[in-house]
Amino acid sequence: MIQRSLLPFLIGFLFAAPTLSQELVAPNPAIEPKQVVEIQLQSLQRNDDPTPDFGIAQTWAFAHPFNKRVTGPLERFAMMIKSAHYRNMINHKSHKIEPVVATDDRALFAVSIRTIDDQVMSFQWEVHKVSNGVHTGAWMTTTVSPPLRDGDAT
Repeated sequence: MIQRSLLPFLIGFLFAAPTLSQELVAPNPAIEPKQVVEIQLQSLQRNDDPTPDFGIAQTWAFAHPFNKRVTGPLERFAMMIKSAHYRNMINHKSHKIEPVVATDDRALFAVSIRTIDDQVMSFQWEVHKVSNGVHTGAWMTTTVSPPLRDGDAT
């Protein structure tokens, strides 16, 4: 039997627990390379939905283990995404993903985004298939180039 003093805590915990829509999508081999990039970009586009920096956390979830060694932990990764190089990805208006090259374990995409202030910026986004560990067989992001400004929207 639950003690009466614990009941308010348990009710509060149940209502505070994340819903399915708040759970991060986990890398798995069924997710194709372009879908990985799409998941990350859509998450950054709605960065604070459903909670602050949820999009950055979702993007981090698909960072390749090699990438995480360089950019991690999550708090440091978040600071990098919010830095001058990448902050325009957060809450961007739209994006486009074009395949450049693909092999059995590597894919490179040309990504362009329309920023919140109508700049168009381009990135090279590279994903690799993980060869060992927890996410073996899953596609995860290894590198994203610094942005190149294509021009302003008219």
